[in-house]
Amino acid sequence: MKIDSILILAAGKGTRLRPYTADLPKSLLPLGETNILRNLILQSKKYFEDATIYVNTSYLAEKIIEEIAGLSLEIRPKIIWEPIPLGPAFTVTNHCNETKGNVLVLHGDNFFADLTYSEFAKSINQNYQNSSILLCHQRAKQSARSQVNIKNGIVQSISELSISDLKAAQDRNHDSALVWSSSGAIVIKEQSLKNYIPKRGDSLSPNLINYLASQQELFSEKCRGTRISIDNEKSYLEAVQISKVSQKLFDRSF
Repeated sequence: MKIDSILILAAGKGTRLRPYTADLPKSLLPLGETNILRNLILQSKKYFEDATIYVNTSYLAEKIIEEIAGLSLEIRPKIIWEPIPLGPAFTVTNHCNETKGNVLVLHGDNFFADLTYSEFAKSINQNYQNSSILLCHQRAKQSARSQVNIKNGIVQSISELSISDLKAAQDRNHDSALVWSSSGAIVIKEQSLKNYIPKRGDSLSPNLINYLASQQELFSEKCRGTRISIDNEKSYLEAVQISKVSQKLFDRSF
């Protein structure tokens, strides 16, 4: 399957990561010798060499623009600047309808170990023909903000809890049963959102994902490697430690 463009969503304020994000966009938080955004850009270019990369930005946009300007021309993404954030569903729908081809959408707070990214990229490149695909991983039900209903490899629906609802559910029970959850990466097949009308401020989940699922052609791709959604201090510090180990292993290979 050919990925024509990659859209990295990096417009959020990252309020749950304060004070780290008081004067720095969440996607620019350092990870060893790199940062979250640069890591995603390098991995995307490495494994989807011919895809055009876009980064949408709003909060402290000048810092993301400065970061991107410092990249070499060969890997430098195009910028989608939103003076007022439209919301991920609006941004993604606009991009998919204005560009041609299949689009890989990545949340800009994702950290993937290089092996993890390479495995799902290889699967997309080799195992699918022009399809929408949702990357999923397993986690304990009590800590899963999203839950994906899958049947015969096809996503049937997705449900999502708010942060407050998730905390309340955790306080009520300690259900350790494993469920499939969204991994913050989705391939959207060309023209599949042409009839979708998002609401301003909407996230991708659940409405946009459920719209794709209603077409009965949203495939699930299983993510079994290291992937972290960096949305609080604990997850950020975990990603920092893993990135250090990954860098040491990389250095030893030379």
